[in-house]
Amino acid sequence: MDAKLLLNQLRELEIELHQFEVRNDKDRLNELLHEFFIEVGRYGKTRHKSDILANLPNKTISGIIWSQDFSIEVLSDDLALIMYKSAMMDEDGNLSIYTFRSSLWQKTTGSWMIRFHQWTPASKFLKSKT
Repeated sequence: MDAKLLLNQLRELEIELHQFEVRNDKDRLNELLHEFFIEVGRYGKTRHKSDILANLPNKTISGIIWSQDFSIEVLSDDLALIMYKSAMMDEDGNLSIYTFRSSLWQKTTGSWMIRFHQWTPASKFLKSKT
């Protein structure tokens, strides 16, 4: 398995999950979130796939989520850990609410699904392209 290609594929899926339209699309979320998906939020709140789908539309995100510095650990042919930094970006491109994120992606029936996601507060960082 080519780790660089997989990183690019999973980075695209992560960024897709940041989009407001996707976060409010029950069908697309159902395709991306593993049946046993668990999220540990910024302040320790735990949510499951059923919680997320039951509480749409998701009005908790305002602004654009900026993400960068992606890395990958390929754990097996069907399991990969993605880690990266994110922040909220305003209309002027200024960042705030800095976060470190990690996601466990599992390949099931030919497609990658997010199985676990955690985001925790992080130190301020400079915006860069990755």
